[in-house]
Amino acid sequence: MKNKIYSLLAACTLLLLNFGYSQELPDSESLKAIADEYLEVNPEASGVIAAIGNSGSKAWKYSKGYKGLGRDSFLTGKEAFIAASITKTFVAVCILQLEEEGKLAISDKVTRYLDEELIRRLSLYKGSSYENKITIAQLLRHTSGIFDYLNETQTHLEAYKNHPQRTYTLEDRVAIALDVGSATSRPGEYHYSNTNYILLGMILEKLESKDIGSIINQRIIVPLGLNNTSLNPEEKMMSKMLKGYYTDWDLTSFTYYFNRQNPAGGILTTVDDLLIFGNAVFSGRLFRSPLTLEKMLNFHKGYGLGVMQFEKNRKTGRVVGHSGFDPGYTCYLAYVEKPGLTVVTVINQSELRVNMPAFLVVKMVHLIKEGL
Repeated sequence: MKNKIYSLLAACTLLLLNFGYSQELPDSESLKAIADEYLEVNPEASGVIAAIGNSGSKAWKYSKGYKGLGRDSFLTGKEAFIAASITKTFVAVCILQLEEEGKLAISDKVTRYLDEELIRRLSLYKGSSYENKITIAQLLRHTSGIFDYLNETQTHLEAYKNHPQRTYTLEDRVAIALDVGSATSRPGEYHYSNTNYILLGMILEKLESKDIGSIINQRIIVPLGLNNTSLNPEEKMMSKMLKGYYTDWDLTSFTYYFNRQNPAGGILTTVDDLLIFGNAVFSGRLFRSPLTLEKMLNFHKGYGLGVMQFEKNRKTGRVVGHSGFDPGYTCYLAYVEKPGLTVVTVINQSELRVNMPAFLVVKMVHLIKEGL
């Protein structure tokens, strides 16, 4: 189902670019009505924010609805939210920067940096372990075979029910993986696993001698001026968040605590900051060499190094980025390569009737085709 969603997102974005957009587009009442409709078909959500832009400016941005189901505060479009697995792209950038600096190679075995016994236990599959075969690249590509500690949301449910305000170390998350499951395959097969990025966070912390939040801050957030982005946000940020829901459960506080310092899915950010980040990373500005970006965008079964490929088209090049699904939020970061255009969407509901934030882009394309 998710693969179909990703493909549709890409197709919609490609159509938008093929037909172009004008400076009049942001002022269109018809476009605003599209966002209204997205909320109407997902009545459990209270708000949606969407933006399209390039490295120079935002071409279009719109927010519709309320900060929460209480309907007591209208959205401004500046609200923060947990961008979930889009965090993986931030982590992959840090790893590739370290490779450019000669501090590691993604071909290195993971046991060069992490405890061999730990990796042996994590890689145990049908009586055999593969601790000496798993590489950093396999963690980045989700081809390590290591079990996903989130266990198809069961870990979330257990934490919400029993420890809603607990924070977790990287070691805590790995311990959960060891406790609730075992390796899903030998190294080499694609199995999406959040545990991979917990281990990448541990590698980064060992090499940089600082916590993962500080590493991302130093390498990405400060250089790009992402003033509303953090992996370790202050508690006062909760008052500025778009409230996140699963049906009518308010998961904002839980998601905030559960995801602190979580390299697999914890980045707190805004639509504006994600536009800046998307344009920076996919234009290559965060790397010393264009070859590093090409390495990042070398895809296997639709996944590269912390990046998804939604589509590839002769006219517009690759459509790449990442999706984010977490308790309370559904968001997308998509970058269309040749025109250098970024699309960001978020809605504060993790159980959608129309499970596709690209809904906005679909309707925009229809209007453009009609000659708006």
